[in-house]
Amino acid sequence: MKIILLEKIEKLGNKNEKVNVKAGYARNYLLPKQKAILATTKNLEKLKNEEKKQKQKISEKIIIAKNKIKKIKKIGMLVISSKSSKDGKFFGSIGVREIIKKLNSLGIKASKKEINLPNGPLRNIGKHIVLFKPHNEISTKFIINAIKE
Repeated sequence: MKIILLEKIEKLGNKNEKVNVKAGYARNYLLPKQKAILATTKNLEKLKNEEKKQKQKISEKIIIAKNKIKKIKKIGMLVISSKSSKDGKFFGSIGVREIIKKLNSLGIKASKKEINLPNGPLRNIGKHIVLFKPHNEISTKFIINAIKE
């Protein structure tokens, strides 16, 4: 019996994959638990349309991510100030929240999951490299100049 999997099933196949299984397995397990649907022409067309919609959504997200990266590259260096001691260590640290606030004030919408601080929160005065990853496939690095307030 030919079916289309609605989720990944180990040793059988991945999501949206067309596979051939024994009729009893399909009727008694896969179809009642809604893990698969019959591979009819109507269902195959429906599956193709859903895949096209998903590809469009992904391409739109990539375009948005590229625009965010262009804006960050125009800025070049981000300057953030914080209270610090005489030897150049901050009282506390500069974290992802402060970076997001600064980016939002410059007109770039960023979320917590898009910013990666490779060496942890910024605790010293100076220039630090930060990874900005708005999409799984696209990322860039930018510099934060942490200065004394």
